[in-house]
Amino acid sequence: MLPSLSLRRARLSDAPEMTQILHRAKASWGYPAAVMDAFRAEQRISPATITSQLLIVAEREGRMAAFAGGEMRQDHFYLGFLFVAPEHQGQGLGRLLLSAIEDLSRDQEIYRILLESDPHAAPFYRHLGYRTLSERPSTMAPDQPIPMMEHTFEPQFLPLTSIAMHMSRSQGWSFEAREAKAIAAHWQELTSANPNLWNGRKLHTLQVKHDKGHLTARCAEVNYASFLAWRDWGAPDRAAYNLFGSAIVRSSDGALLYGIMGPKTANHGACYPPAGNLDLSDLRPDGSVDVEGSIARELLEETGLDINTARKGTLFALFDGQRICIGQELTFDAAAEELRTRMLAHAATDPEEELEDIVILRQAEDLKAYRSPGYAKAIARSLLPKS
Repeated sequence: MLPSLSLRRARLSDAPEMTQILHRAKASWGYPAAVMDAFRAEQRISPATITSQLLIVAEREGRMAAFAGGEMRQDHFYLGFLFVAPEHQGQGLGRLLLSAIEDLSRDQEIYRILLESDPHAAPFYRHLGYRTLSERPSTMAPDQPIPMMEHTFEPQFLPLTSIAMHMSRSQGWSFEAREAKAIAAHWQELTSANPNLWNGRKLHTLQVKHDKGHLTARCAEVNYASFLAWRDWGAPDRAAYNLFGSAIVRSSDGALLYGIMGPKTANHGACYPPAGNLDLSDLRPDGSVDVEGSIARELLEETGLDINTARKGTLFALFDGQRICIGQELTFDAAAEELRTRMLAHAATDPEEELEDIVILRQAEDLKAYRSPGYAKAIARSLLPKS
């Protein structure tokens, strides 16, 4: 069973179908036949294009509907392609693909996209916040210049003074209900590769708002399998967010300590601060969600550290695409090596084997040696000195 909408990386065998979408999408703008003949002769997607560039495909019911991609450069992502098949235009696929490109760029600490737009597509990009840097003449439509456009999306660090998050028992997650059969098939694939995964219940954020330090959110109780499918398919429901609490552990000598996830987890090898999904144990009797309590619980379960023995710093929300990290800076009265020893000793007794190692970060560049999500890199860059 295939999901109704999903994103994936392009495969070499996709080249002919991507070329067809490229040509059909370009022709939908109404260019003269002779102009399109020249375009088709010169422009196509080859296996070499797919090998040399980062290309993402959007599929509906298992059939290719659109694609986007380009090159990750030193200080920006250059978007060379964004094409939607004519029968799928106006359905949000272009916006979804651009959001996915931003997600991949964040994980590489790139927060800027550059592109040259077809003159007909420029209003679409402007609507999404792109601005025109310069223009050049168009060979396909001489009376319509081609704009060079830019979009930036730095992660947002927002200090928090209050959190008001509630679970809605009357309204579930439409994605979970709609994709139930595809989710079950995906879960079977995941558990075949990693039988240690457990399909528990978690809280998934469906609405969130931040206003002058006050964060409000609504969540629903969902299966872990549904969350993983949403994540692995490129977060096709962009109204939903992966909101979680995270303990930002600091030593008395100023270092940060991140964990490396163990082989029994869904994020094996990833390096980030102690964190965990919000679950039913984080619910208060009135239906509100105790996010700060979740941070304390995950810290104790993963590392053995008691939040009450730490000096609390800033509580913040870090908006990183579809991830929202609610972080609490916690400074312990122990040097980094001592803290690491204590955390590893606890991890060795954990039957879940959530953490396989603890790393000490003294400067932001130390994290480059590890596979780390964008939000974790942003935290290190904000709190640690540069080399």
